[in-house]
Amino acid sequence: MDSLSEFDIIKRYFSFANTPHQLSNAHTLVGIGDDAAVIDTDNKPLVVATDTLIEGVHFPPEFLAEHVATRAMGVNLSDFAAMGATPRWMTMALSLSQADPKWLAVFSKRLSELCEQYNVALIGGDTTKINQGLVVSLTVIGETQSDSGLCLRRSGAQVGDDVWVSGSLGKGAAALQLLMPTEDLSQWVCSADDRAELLSSFYAPIPRLALGKTLIGVASAAIDISDGLVADAHHIASQSNVQIKLDGEALPVHSGLASNKNNQQVQQWVLGGGDEYELLLTVAPNQSEEIHALSSTFSLPCTKIGTVVEGTGVNVLGKGWDINNKGYTHF
Repeated sequence: MDSLSEFDIIKRYFSFANTPHQLSNAHTLVGIGDDAAVIDTDNKPLVVATDTLIEGVHFPPEFLAEHVATRAMGVNLSDFAAMGATPRWMTMALSLSQADPKWLAVFSKRLSELCEQYNVALIGGDTTKINQGLVVSLTVIGETQSDSGLCLRRSGAQVGDDVWVSGSLGKGAAALQLLMPTEDLSQWVCSADDRAELLSSFYAPIPRLALGKTLIGVASAAIDISDGLVADAHHIASQSNVQIKLDGEALPVHSGLASNKNNQQVQQWVLGGGDEYELLLTVAPNQSEEIHALSSTFSLPCTKIGTVVEGTGVNVLGKGWDINNKGYTHF
């Protein structure tokens, strides 16, 4: 049997969804292959994205109910940040091995608070029983900023653009190692404050919604970093038919990893760890001052980490930076 990746499966079995006939019938402005789909309507175009979180795969077993809610919401809304879109409505498919009233009360309360925080209405879904574990699948529906459906895409990077990233890198994978240590952490003396900050980034990833909205007309391409820096840079490179060169020495490694003496481990987390939910952008050089201004406005560091050149794929420059860290794969 062939070993298929997530994107092999989509390309081989579901590419019919992007045929002209299918797109025309559905009034689809953006189809499969981006962070979300965009559908034309009589009013503002709708943006639709679905993400599924599975216990033991996307979060550790026996994760606290409030953390399941914050993680599920943050992960899903991050796709809207990457499109520069506004979330409005949500449906939820919740699969449980048992209906624990205490767990459900905590989960429901936190999810309600998040819906109020982000102005998202839960409008329907499905609840089912499974043999074991927990699965949460959210479909978020929202709107583009303009009636024309203008949004951030993965396919707009141009040769000569600079590559930027918001926030810091390595925190998602580092937090997961703190929660489920599968590697030797003896060379990492993580302080209590650093540990708390790293774990918080995993429990409750912050979708960069405000930044994403203001990047329309500024960034030429964007994606949220969920599978890993290199893997998601590859998505932009592939969709835009360009090569992305990353400067390893410029990558903004999370401060909590500074005390880790295992450079190979840190490098793996930064390049391929994923679960960052920061925005990776390509921006024309003449827009750099605008990026600095937005960084100041949102009190969110934004760092120039590379360039867009002719070619294909992703290249990481700098002593010791290993391009073989390909990121998270679903299959």
